[in-house]
Amino acid sequence: MDTDQPVVPREDLPAGTGHPGPPVHRATQLLRDLVDATDLFRESLQDDLSVNATDLAAMQHLLTTGPTAPTGLARRLGISTTATTTAIDRLVDLGHVTREPHPSDRRSILVVPSDTSRARAFDLLVPLLADLETVLAGFSDEEQAAITAYLERAAAVYRSHAERDQ
Repeated sequence: MDTDQPVVPREDLPAGTGHPGPPVHRATQLLRDLVDATDLFRESLQDDLSVNATDLAAMQHLLTTGPTAPTGLARRLGISTTATTTAIDRLVDLGHVTREPHPSDRRSILVVPSDTSRARAFDLLVPLLADLETVLAGFSDEEQAAITAYLERAAAVYRSHAERDQ
């Protein structure tokens, strides 16, 4: 580790962070702070949309990929079809989604996000994304490239650790 870079001594980390180890680079601590802030934003979205974590994950999937069969949604969420049916029922009751006949398989249905729910979710997300773009625009092209490279590599590390645990 470059000794000119700021570090957070291990003893300054919150209790319960695991076994002792080397000092943590300030960028790593800030990445952890970003993950925590993301969790807070997700909780705020859940409150604003009156949904729980599973329902929000289902909505996120439906808003990014479009109408999905319940079995596909269950696979994507990693939950049982029974739990998925319960989540869909909650989302229907809240007006976030509808069940519609599949256009090419009359035995199947699709879960479709409602236009109102889509608009509400984007009303909450677009300002955040715009503000993040504004922050990034304050950096030079070279700094943006370094930030992008760091975040790509950090995301890959997170994924590799998540996949290792599965």
